[in-house]
Amino acid sequence: MQKIEQTIERIKEQRASILLRYQKTPLFQHSLKDVKRVVIINSSSRSGSSLLYAILRKLPQVYSLTGEAAPFYKLNTMINGFDLFESDKIPGALMDKVVDYEGLSRDFFSDLYKAGNGILTSDINVDEYAEHLVLRFLLQWTDIDFDISELKSIVIKAFERYAKRFKKFAIDEFYLTLLEEVSSVYPKVDPFYYDLSTEKVSLHFPFLDIPSGPPNDYFNIEEPPFILQVPGMKADPADLAEKTLLLKSTVDGYRMNLIEKIFPCADIRIIHLVRNPAATTNGIYDGWLHRGFFSHNLLPYFNSNNDLKRLSIKGYSDILPFGGHWWNFDLPEGWQSVADKDLVEVCAFQWYSANAEILQYLSSGRTKYCTFHYENMIRNISSRTEEVRKMLDFSGIPESEIYQLQLDDLPVIQSTLPPQLYRWKKRKDIILRLLNDPKILEMSARLGYLKENMEEWL
Repeated sequence: MQKIEQTIERIKEQRASILLRYQKTPLFQHSLKDVKRVVIINSSSRSGSSLLYAILRKLPQVYSLTGEAAPFYKLNTMINGFDLFESDKIPGALMDKVVDYEGLSRDFFSDLYKAGNGILTSDINVDEYAEHLVLRFLLQWTDIDFDISELKSIVIKAFERYAKRFKKFAIDEFYLTLLEEVSSVYPKVDPFYYDLSTEKVSLHFPFLDIPSGPPNDYFNIEEPPFILQVPGMKADPADLAEKTLLLKSTVDGYRMNLIEKIFPCADIRIIHLVRNPAATTNGIYDGWLHRGFFSHNLLPYFNSNNDLKRLSIKGYSDILPFGGHWWNFDLPEGWQSVADKDLVEVCAFQWYSANAEILQYLSSGRTKYCTFHYENMIRNISSRTEEVRKMLDFSGIPESEIYQLQLDDLPVIQSTLPPQLYRWKKRKDIILRLLNDPKILEMSARLGYLKENMEEWL
């Protein structure tokens, strides 16, 4: 635990040294208490929230973080103040004792951007963009004690090299250039951990082997696949009052008590995005065997005075050298009960636990919510358009803004494999076993997925 604390403190200090220059800017004179409208996507892992987030972030009436809030929670939570390995929940009674609200506000404001269209390379503020990239590298590579000035110089060099070749900015191509420059000085930086296609990275870095384990030896702040930081227009104070803050982190389903705390003056609305248990469990299964999604190194837990000494997940712990201690995706309460089960059971447990937590909160009636089915987002353009119209209406965003979204061209976001309908049927035999579990069946029905209709589940 001490090593984790030291890592967090080092990274906080490095980030603070960069953000110091922004402390007197208008936005940083505010706090998260000034945010007036929040729409938050709550879902289980691999239920399509990253895709939906990427789509809705393009709305002119929206501003958002460049990725998930989860890394900022890790930076601003005193991990010695509660049991980090009990679950992803933070007990309400401990909230004010363990959360650094001021630090959380600063980190949010450093990462809030609003929608923009295609951009010319010559229009980008290189110095500002370089600092934004440096801030993100610190979250991604916790094993590396970067020299901040050196890293910024490398980023600027990569940008200048890219700008000589490309007039229009293309994020994938820029990142290949960027990672080539950074990894030449810091070899630990592995391009395969970024949200780029394996084919593109393999072609650009033919001398690199595709990794299988986590990017950092001991502790991840941002979970891979690491997001690509697109240059954009920063949010300003007027946005806090006039526009809608869009958020998406799987962990938020377990921490709505925290969301209420950090946005006490906001109208908070929840998009509960659901997906059928077969497709979601299959997606989580793929993620556990992928080089991304490592969330918790459980070694400190196992090395403490606990009866459980390692993970023994069949199909994971027995085939991967790191599988005895690295957990993937969210950490629900009672995870110890599946630590020796088949991998597919662990994945179904995560789907069930996340949705159960979300439904329990929604039943309190404290927040407006609406449930949407991911299948309607991927079925066809007509279905997708109708679903997004309903989301805009629910969120209080003008329906006319839908024309900004280019819904006929869906981006591929944090995908382990190329998108494919009915992909879960490749594991149909093992997934069918899960539907004999009364808890899974009951939750499935509550979310609108009946077993007798499962052949139609996308």
